[in-house]
Amino acid sequence: MIRLVATDLDGTLWDRSVELHPAIRAAIEELQRRGITVLAATGRRPRSARTALHDNGLFVPAVCLDGTFGEDFVRGERFHEALFPPATAARVLAAFAAHGVAPNVFVDHPEIDVLLAEAPSHRPNRAESLADWALIGPLELVLHEHRVAAFTVIGGELERLAPLAAAIAGEGLARATLTSDSLYGGTSLSVIPAAASKWAGVAAFAALLDVAPDEILGVGDAANDLELLHGAGHAVAVRSAAPEVLAAADELIDTPGEGGWAQLVAICERLDAGDR
Repeated sequence: MIRLVATDLDGTLWDRSVELHPAIRAAIEELQRRGITVLAATGRRPRSARTALHDNGLFVPAVCLDGTFGEDFVRGERFHEALFPPATAARVLAAFAAHGVAPNVFVDHPEIDVLLAEAPSHRPNRAESLADWALIGPLELVLHEHRVAAFTVIGGELERLAPLAAAIAGEGLARATLTSDSLYGGTSLSVIPAAASKWAGVAAFAALLDVAPDEILGVGDAANDLELLHGAGHAVAVRSAAPEVLAAADELIDTPGEGGWAQLVAICERLDAGDR
């Protein structure tokens, strides 16, 4: 029996419009009516996740920044965090500098979401979305003053980011994941603490509800969803997902623009019937 649905957002629950398909909205309401908890598991930072969810009329908890934070937006409580030790954060930043890449550095701070270099290595339209919550200046001078959650580059070039990701992973500094960006285009790099993952955040939330892994349905479309799909009792991927994600799934759903997420209602019904 499925008691918790843990879902990616961008490319899974909604497409580039960041708007819910009517059938998906109805499906979320139906699952909740049946007592199934819906939990977001996203690469978005907490403020961005909360805004996007609330703009769609969704008031659900979320695992954010690929598992560095777990936030119950309704209760205003944090149920999970996995941040960088200061020395490790400094080493990761040094690796970025050695490859000539200036990352977005996401931090745990009530008024600042991100530290930005004066010329960050991301798409210009990404800078616009971060400007109101950013501290801009030399990263190496302010990094030690903050609790660091993640380093990212959004919409970069694969040939430039792949060697950096390999170097960080090879030194055992952190998790480094490359994905095709569904919102900004190009390739995105996410570097998070070794102890962080979407699954770690989902498991922390499930423990609060006394939900077992085999009672969790995980759904996603990108490489940062792999641990979620492997950990959940039932794994669902969007048909347009990367090959390694498709291989990790028990079954597939259509894209969010086609209302694919709504197919989870029937999947949960079938799994529930099989447990009887």
